[in-house]
Amino acid sequence: MGISRRALVLGGVASVVGVGAAGASTLPAVRRRIGLTGPDGTVPAVPPAPVVRGHFASVARGRDVDLAVVGDPTAPVCLVLHGRGSSSTGMLALGLPEFLAASGQRTALVTIDGGDEYWTGPSMEMLLSELPGWLTKLGLGTPRAALGISMGGFGALALAARRKLDAVAAISPALFPSWEDAKRVGGFPDERTWEECEPLRHKAEVSARVGIWCGREDPFHDAAASYGAPVGSFDHGDHDSGYWRRVLPEALRFIG
Repeated sequence: MGISRRALVLGGVASVVGVGAAGASTLPAVRRRIGLTGPDGTVPAVPPAPVVRGHFASVARGRDVDLAVVGDPTAPVCLVLHGRGSSSTGMLALGLPEFLAASGQRTALVTIDGGDEYWTGPSMEMLLSELPGWLTKLGLGTPRAALGISMGGFGALALAARRKLDAVAAISPALFPSWEDAKRVGGFPDERTWEECEPLRHKAEVSARVGIWCGREDPFHDAAASYGAPVGSFDHGDHDSGYWRRVLPEALRFIG
């Protein structure tokens, strides 16, 4: 008689739990491997909010960058920062226009290409010194909130330590308790750059309301939880689009 998939899964979990405290730290990795990370979120089946695209030359980054405005350009602005390996186009593909439409909120979501520099150095300089002028040209106001995913969560929290914002929503923020952790990702040119921007080191400089959402099976879970945000959730979830789409509605409500 064969062994059912459910029995195999449950048996595997039981064997891990049975190893005791010494094996407790491996449980999130095992849950990721066998898919026990909670349900995937889905893009709402609604007509999307309008999208306006912009294209600007960034002196700070030494290249042209794309920008997208989702929603009503006369509404309060929320800056949306993408994760590593993504872009403004990637954020649209994640479902921002549909999620905003489904929320019913009057908000303008602005997402811009930032490269893979962890929103430090040239990318942060672009946000601070160039983006305000570009938004003015497009008829938008100054961002009053920021939402970021993964590397973008790092960037949103780092930005809030430099500019006054009303609210910051960080989803699966890639935070690093030490330089040893940070240098493994290869996203920072040196330790000084990381120290100047690492959100865990600059919490006292943030006056915005902060919400953090990070899955229990996410490799960044412990660091994200240590930030101590008063709002958010740490339910089961991996570091992937399924989790991000699941919590985006709640994060949008928070910044809205």
